[in-house]
Amino acid sequence: MPEPLTTEYMQKTQQIIAAAPVGPWNVEPSTHGLPDQVGPIAFLETWADTERIPVVEFISHAREALPRYVGEVSRQQALIQTLEQRIRDLESGQDGGDRD
Repeated sequence: MPEPLTTEYMQKTQQIIAAAPVGPWNVEPSTHGLPDQVGPIAFLETWADTERIPVVEFISHAREALPRYVGEVSRQQALIQTLEQRIRDLESGQDGGDRD
């Protein structure tokens, strides 16, 4: 399972996302009906040179970030399930400890 996300990693991700053109990035077909463009990306180019680097960084970062976010969500879900079970055990008196 991936390591928990650090504050620095989250901040870097937020900066990269903020610098990229606003989404959603819709898929646009060519005259032949094939996907030709996704948002600002067309033939691995962008509409404006000023968007190129932020878009490339976003795409590059997203490939690693998305799996980490999914891993973090999974980790938190597992923790929530553990805590919910612990609460149920405490409420039912099955924790093996004294209830004051």
